[in-house]
Amino acid sequence: MINLSKLSKIDFLVLISVVIIGLIHLPFPFSGDQALFTIGALEMQQGKVLYRDFWDLKQPGIYYFYFLAGNLFGFNEIGVHIFELIYMVFFSIILQLTLKTYFQHRIIASLVPLLTVSAYYISSYHRQFTQVEGLVGFPLFICLWLTYQSFNHEGKPRFIQLLISGFMGGIVLIFKLIFLPILLAFWLTILLHSVLIKHQKFQKIFIEICVPIFLGLIFPILVVVSYFAGVNSLSIVYKTFFVYPRQVVADGTFNISKLVFGTAWFLKNFVTLVLIAIVAVNVSLRQGKNLLTLLLVVWFVLGLGMIVLQARSLWSYHYLLLFVPTGILATKGLDILWQPFKELSSRRIKVLVSFLFLLPLLLNFQFKSVALVKNNFALTEETRFKYQTVFREDYTLLRSEISFLSQPGNLPGEIFVAGDPSIYYLSGRTQATSLNGWSLELFLSEQWPQLLQELDLSKPPYIFISDNDESRIKKGFPKILELIEKRYHILSKSNDGIWYILN
Repeated sequence: MINLSKLSKIDFLVLISVVIIGLIHLPFPFSGDQALFTIGALEMQQGKVLYRDFWDLKQPGIYYFYFLAGNLFGFNEIGVHIFELIYMVFFSIILQLTLKTYFQHRIIASLVPLLTVSAYYISSYHRQFTQVEGLVGFPLFICLWLTYQSFNHEGKPRFIQLLISGFMGGIVLIFKLIFLPILLAFWLTILLHSVLIKHQKFQKIFIEICVPIFLGLIFPILVVVSYFAGVNSLSIVYKTFFVYPRQVVADGTFNISKLVFGTAWFLKNFVTLVLIAIVAVNVSLRQGKNLLTLLLVVWFVLGLGMIVLQARSLWSYHYLLLFVPTGILATKGLDILWQPFKELSSRRIKVLVSFLFLLPLLLNFQFKSVALVKNNFALTEETRFKYQTVFREDYTLLRSEISFLSQPGNLPGEIFVAGDPSIYYLSGRTQATSLNGWSLELFLSEQWPQLLQELDLSKPPYIFISDNDESRIKKGFPKILELIEKRYHILSKSNDGIWYILN
C-alpha cells in the first residue's frame, strides 16, 4: 500500500505542479499513432480481437492502455490524456516515496517528479504523448527499484521483491518485447553482485534469484497468451511478435537521418538534464560506487542501444525511453551540486544558473501555456479545436476533408484509409480491413495480397489514398489500385490525396 503520510509539504507542492502541467496538455491533439491506438481500442471494446480483426505490428500493451482509458474516460483526446495524467501522477508519488534515501538533501528528493514526469510533459507534443516509450518508464522503474532493493535482503523479502520485479518486467514486455535486454541487465547485475561481491555460491544464488523473477515474468505473459489462445489467434500473434519484425528489419535499411533527427530532438529538450546527470554519474560511481546509479546508467545505455536498433522506423518518441533515468540522474546531480550552489554569494548568479538549467523546458512550457490562454483554456469544442490546430495545422484540412462523411445521404459503413488514421478518428468511422494503411512502408510482400483480398470482400463505401501511399502501393502491389479503379470512381481530390466512392 502507498503511505501518503510519508510525503512532505514540498512533495505535495511538487505533485500539484505536476498535475497543473499535465492539465495544460489534456486538450492536445492526437497524432496518427494515437488515433490508430484509439480506433483499435474502440474496436476491441466492440468485440473485435486485436491482430485477428485489427492488426498492428506493436505488442498489445499500448492497446490495453487505450482500452482502459477509453472505457473509463472516453475514446477521445481528453479521455486518454486524463488517464495518462492519473498514471503519471501515480508514478510521481512512487518516485518520491522510493527515492528519498537516494538523495542527501530532502528538498532535492522532492523534485524528482519535476525532472522526470514534468520534463516528459513539457518536452512532448502530439507525436510523443501516450506512446509506448513514454508509458513504459513506470513499470521499468518499479522493476529496477525492486531489483535494487533485493540487494539488501534475503529469504522471503527478496523472493517477494524479485517476484514483483519479474511481474513488472512481464508488463514491460507486453508493451514492447525489444526491451528484454534492459530487464536482463537489471537482473544480471544482482546475480553478478551476489557472486562477485558477496561471494555467494553461483548455483544457490542463481536459483534464489531466477525462480521468483521467472514466476513473476511469466504470469502476465501467460495471461495474454491464454487470451489469444482462447480466441484462436496464437498463430497471427506469433508471426506479429517474432516473424514480421525480423523480416521488416531484414528488408529495410539503416535510416541515419531519422537517427540524427531523433537525437537532436532529445538533446534540444534534455541537454541540460543530460549534462548534470553526467556529473551525478561521475561522482556517484567513482566515489560512492552506488548500485542504483549503476542500474540507471545501464537503463540509459541499453535504452539508447535499443533506440539505435530501431533506426529503420525510428521516431523522436523512441527517445522517451530515456526520460526516467535521465531525470533521476539529473536530480542526483542537483543533489551533489546543491551545497556549492547555496554557497554562491550572488543571488543574480543563482537565478541565472537556474534559468539556464531550465531554459529548454521553459521555452516549450511558455509556448504551450500562451497557446492555451489565447484559446480560453480550450474549455469549449470550438476553442479546443483552435488550440489543437496550433500544434497540428493539418487538423483544419483533415476536418474539412472528412466533413462529407457526416452529411445526409452519405454511404454508411466502415471505410479504408491509406494514410493518417486521424481520418478514422475525426470521422467516427472504423476501418473496413484488419490491416491498416498507416505504415505501408513496413508492409511485407505477403501482406499486400491479404489487403487486396480484404478490400475485395469488405467493399468499403469510401477509400482514401494519400499521395505518398499511392506511390507505395504502385511499388508494392499495383493490383490494389487496379481494384479501386475498377470498382470506385473519384469523389474528390485534395492536396494530400484522393477520395474514392464505391460505384
